[in-house]
Amino acid sequence: MGTGRGATEVRDRAATRALVLGLLAMWFGVLAPFAIWSGARSWNRIRASRGELTGGASALGGLIAGVTGLLVIVVGVGYWLVTS
Repeated sequence: MGTGRGATEVRDRAATRALVLGLLAMWFGVLAPFAIWSGARSWNRIRASRGELTGGASALGGLIAGVTGLLVIVVGVGYWLVTS
């Protein structure tokens, strides 16, 4: 198809889902656990596929964004509890 990649490579849709959830988790922290779960699951599936699945960067980005969103929520709630 002009991409220079093998015909058997397929993008893991869960990687895109993880990235979208991770980016949304930056603003809506309630989505962070779902981004973490989806990103970790997709990352493991991509690594186990031995090159048949692509999207590792999206899965890892969603995982990192989800962890960041979760940390922001935890720090925010901790700050709120300490100052109130």
